[in-house]
Amino acid sequence: MILVVAEQRNGVLNRATWEAIAAAQEVAGGESGEPVVALVLGGGVASVAAELAAASVQEVVLLDHAALESYTPDGYVAALQAALADLAPSLVFLPHTYQTRDFAPKLAARIDRALVTDATAVKTLGAERAFARPMFQGKLVADVVPQGVTPHLVTLQIGSFRADRAARGTSPAPVRSLAVTIDAAAVRETPEPPFREARQAVDLSQAERIVSVGRGI
Repeated sequence: MILVVAEQRNGVLNRATWEAIAAAQEVAGGESGEPVVALVLGGGVASVAAELAAASVQEVVLLDHAALESYTPDGYVAALQAALADLAPSLVFLPHTYQTRDFAPKLAARIDRALVTDATAVKTLGAERAFARPMFQGKLVADVVPQGVTPHLVTLQIGSFRADRAARGTSPAPVRSLAVTIDAAAVRETPEPPFREARQAVDLSQAERIVSVGRGI
């Protein structure tokens, strides 16, 4: 089974999730023939699960917990560790976002599984599955074959797969809730408001004047 971990913020699904679903469907439609399952975690995200149910997937797993209402690496890793043990996928796809870059290495280390980051394509090399990823600032593209016990974790570079290629089902996929136990005391981070870019240009005139005064002009 190929598991796609969806990303949402405040109940809004990240478009990159559909790219990850398209990639999983591409692999499943090839030689593997594995079912695709989507998983969404958070607090009060049943509407996101319903949105994901429009995809052509075997099912949508809803991991809804109060400790996941705000993103923290500790909370997400604890929840996903439990979910992976229950679902036992062979492959886990995640969109390569800032959030995934934050928790995916920690998750891979916690469960002692291979992690391939920033993949741009999926290939078959003999009997093995390889993932193409840029290296040395894009000067080289390497075919990486993850080793060891599954599941292998793979993050997908944004834009490498088209979100509009994600197949929709003829009817909504079933949504199943998965109960996990998260120790609130083990969550060491305190969530802060997400970074937002300035909506207007920075006025440098005052900075220029201050510099001029500092130089005695």
